[in-house]
Amino acid sequence: MAVGADVIIIGGGVVGCSAAYYLAREGVSVALFEKDSVASHASGFAFGGVIKVLGEKTWDVCGQLSLYSERLHFELGESLEDESGVDTGYRRVPHVSLALTEAEAQSYRREYLLRADDHSIDVRWLSYGELSHIEPRISPDLDGGLYVGEAYDVEPYRFTLALWQAAERRGASLHNREVTSLNRSGDRVTGVRAGGESFDAGAVIIAAGPWSGGALTQLPISPLKGQIVRLRAPGPPVNVSLWWNGDYATSKTDGLVWAGTTEENAGFDDSPTDEGRDAIIASVVRVLPYLENAELVRQTACLRPVTPDGLPIIGPVPCLEGVFASTGAGRNGIQLGPAMGRAAADLALGLDSHVDLGFADPARFGAV
Repeated sequence: MAVGADVIIIGGGVVGCSAAYYLAREGVSVALFEKDSVASHASGFAFGGVIKVLGEKTWDVCGQLSLYSERLHFELGESLEDESGVDTGYRRVPHVSLALTEAEAQSYRREYLLRADDHSIDVRWLSYGELSHIEPRISPDLDGGLYVGEAYDVEPYRFTLALWQAAERRGASLHNREVTSLNRSGDRVTGVRAGGESFDAGAVIIAAGPWSGGALTQLPISPLKGQIVRLRAPGPPVNVSLWWNGDYATSKTDGLVWAGTTEENAGFDDSPTDEGRDAIIASVVRVLPYLENAELVRQTACLRPVTPDGLPIIGPVPCLEGVFASTGAGRNGIQLGPAMGRAAADLALGLDSHVDLGFADPARFGAV
């Protein structure tokens, strides 16, 4: 039997690498199993926004986890480059939720009024005229937008890679192997089998995105395909992060405008499509007409993990003692990744979580 580790992590995305980082920081021996390479799936092809939770969302079941993850992002933004040697691209990028209709404008105005007396964050309702001073190329058909100054951005691939390299510097090991099964002694999981070998573990964290179910756990995780285009256009960058109807656009540190996205139930097919490209470009041109003749530099697609109720799964897996799942963030993987990884690390160490995870309990789906 091959040598294992105190904790084995399955999945080299942002959640798995965050868990590895926080475990290694505590001096725990960690082995990360990833059949491809770190950040080779959704975490490497995400948009990378870290957005302030506002209004009623602050109090929904996932809001406190998101707020906690924002704080972790801030801490990592200050320290992770020194710890890893990788520039994560963490930077402040104000966020604007655009109102395409009068009904949306009224909703955003109400949300602004809820925050009008809170001077701890910069939240403003901007009419079209005010918005055009921030981004003059925006469509005059818009009614305005809700501006949030305390919003941030990371380069998702570099961020995930930095988490892993910081963990590796503290002794974590990477195994480019697919885990095919869990080794068990009764209900207790004692390790994993990968590449024809068995590896011992005191605990196992499953953070394999949409591959977290299947033969390993039967958790109800499915893939949601999302595509992004990267465009080159003349003129200055778009220095705010624009969001509308689930779509978004901003200029990233590579000098390109990143725009997305789609939500497609396409199974495990992660190939970019002409239909996805055309839908994204039509949407972004509606908001930023100057991009109509932009050059398409790159198009990517990835598979996000989603659950039947749209909420993450974080916690002990029923009937598999010593196994903890942390997955199902959907489109919010980068936003929630640090908190989900930290929570999984705490669970594996037998520690209390920093936030209430009752809403994310895998047991809500019954025995798996």
